[in-house]
Amino acid sequence: MSTLTIQQKESNSGTIHDIASDIEDREIIFGRGCKYAVILASYYGGTGYTTHRTEVAAAKESRKQREYSHTILDSDGVEYYGDYDRLIAKR
Repeated sequence: MSTLTIQQKESNSGTIHDIASDIEDREIIFGRGCKYAVILASYYGGTGYTTHRTEVAAAKESRKQREYSHTILDSDGVEYYGDYDRLIAKR
């Protein structure tokens, strides 16, 4: 298992679409074999993320969440966007 920490943002900064919370750091815990996380904007509250072993599964979850602001990250913190059944790293 690995953990990725999303640092707390400054209060009253950014937008409601940010995955960083202005209340506390967010810990993304990747389960055994999981490499990707689909993380909802902190605005929605709750756990706000799912983890996935394959990029196909992460891309599928991203499509399901298309109505909500979210980001796809891998366990190293690299950001992706979904392109149907694959992920493409943002540059």
